[in-house]
Amino acid sequence: MSADVLTEDELAERGGTTVERLRELVELGIVRSADGGFRRRDVMVVRVVEMLETKGIDAGSVAAALETGDLTLGYLESAGRRHPRSDTTSEQLAAKLGIDIETLERIYVAFGLPPPPREELVRSEDLEALGTLPVLISVGVPEGEVLRLARVWGDAARKVAQYQNHYMHHAIEEQYRRRGMRDNEAFEAAIAGVGLRAGRSGEEMLSWLLRRHSEAFLTEHQFEHVEIALEQAGVRPRPAKSVGAIVFADLTGYTRLTEEAGDEAAARTSLELAELVKEVAVRHHGEVVKMLGDGVCFHFGHPPDAVLASLEVVASVGPRGLPPAHIGVNAGPVIYDEGDYFGRTVNIAARIASEAGPGEVLVGEAVVATGGTQGVTFVERGSALLKGIADPVPLFRAVATEHPS
Repeated sequence: MSADVLTEDELAERGGTTVERLRELVELGIVRSADGGFRRRDVMVVRVVEMLETKGIDAGSVAAALETGDLTLGYLESAGRRHPRSDTTSEQLAAKLGIDIETLERIYVAFGLPPPPREELVRSEDLEALGTLPVLISVGVPEGEVLRLARVWGDAARKVAQYQNHYMHHAIEEQYRRRGMRDNEAFEAAIAGVGLRAGRSGEEMLSWLLRRHSEAFLTEHQFEHVEIALEQAGVRPRPAKSVGAIVFADLTGYTRLTEEAGDEAAARTSLELAELVKEVAVRHHGEVVKMLGDGVCFHFGHPPDAVLASLEVVASVGPRGLPPAHIGVNAGPVIYDEGDYFGRTVNIAARIASEAGPGEVLVGEAVVATGGTQGVTFVERGSALLKGIADPVPLFRAVATEHPS
C-alpha cells in the first residue's frame, strides 16, 4: 500500500481510537476510505471527532452538521495535532533545572499554563524555553522572584493570544460573513485569506515589540548605573530623583450610556478612550498603566507632564465624541511591581478623581508644590475628606491658561 494511504489499523492507532469506533465514523460518513485505505489527513479528523466527544459533542451530531454543509472540519485539524515530545518527564526536567517538581508546577501555573502530569514526557518546546531558568537560580534569585517574572510574561502573552482570537472573529471573519458566507465557511475563508498568509507574523511582531520596548527601558537602566558610578567615583552626585505622578481619568455618565445605548456603544466608547489616552500618554512622556472600562490610570515621571496630559484629555473627549472626563492627579512615591503601581499616592489620586466634576482636573498639593507647569494656573478648591484617607486633603483645580498640547 502507498505510504500516503493508511490501513484501518494504522488509522485507528494514529487517531487514538479503536477499529470499532473508526468503523462507526466511516458508517456515519465522517471518514471515507479511498484507494483501499485512508488518507493521512483522516488522522486529524479522527482525533478531532474524539476531542469533540469529550466536550459533549457526539459523532452523530458532527455527521449531521457535515451533511448540511454548516460544519467543516478543516479549521479544527490543528486541534488534533500532537506536539513533538522530548524524552524527558516533568520530574526529570525539574531535576535538570535544579528545582523540585512542586516549584516547576508553580512556574507553569504562574505562566497561566496547566502543569504537565509528572510522568508525562514534556513538549520539546517546553524543554527549550524553560532551559534558561537555571541561569536565574544559579545567581540566587529566590523562587518568589522567578514566579513573579513568570506571571508578568504569562499575563502579557495570554492577553495577546486571547485578543488575537477575538480579533479574528469580530474583525476578519466578519468581512466574509458580510459576503453571505455561513459561519464555518467564513472561518475557513479567513484562515485561507489571512491566517495562512500571515503565518507566524503575530509571534514575530510580539518579538519585535519586546525588543523595541526592552531597548528603551534598558537604555534608561544603563544611564542610572552610569550615574551611580560617577557618584561613587566622587565625580558628581546623582541628580535628585523626580517625584512621579499618578492620574486617574474617568468618563462621566458611562453607566447611563451603557443603559441607554447598550453594551456595544459602551464598548466603542471604551475603545475610543483607549486610543485617545495612548496618544496623549506618548505626547507627554507618560504611560497607560491600565484601562478601567470607563477610565484609565496613567503614570508620569514628572507631575507637570501629568497635569498637561490631563488637561489635554478633558479638552479632547468632546471632539472625539466621548462623554466629559473628570480627572484626579497626585504626586509622590509609588511602589512599582508586575506592571502596576501601588501605594498611598495611587489611592489618593483615585479618590481625587471621584471628587472632580465633568471637565474638571483636580490635583493634590504635592503636584502644585513641584511647580514648573507652564501655561497652567492652580485654583484652590478647599480641603476634602476622601474615602479611606484619615485627614482632609487640600485640592486644587488645574486651569489651562494656554491651549494644552
